[in-house]
Amino acid sequence: MNDVIGWSEFVQKEPQLAETLQHFTTLEHLLAWFPSVGVDLSKLDLIAQDEYSHDLIVPLTNRSKWYVFGMT
Repeated sequence: MNDVIGWSEFVQKEPQLAETLQHFTTLEHLLAWFPSVGVDLSKLDLIAQDEYSHDLIVPLTNRSKWYVFGMT
């Protein structure tokens, strides 16, 4: 089963979370916010795609989902 969705579908499925996330513009913002919603920072995985692009993989504690943030 493939549960990968893009931003527009994410906004429809998770409108409150999308509203919160759209204001974060840096990795620092995400890392500061995660503990307030129960994300254990030791469980994050940051994967370098190349020297400019990274994927941050985040397990959510209250759901059986992982969120992936692509950043450049």
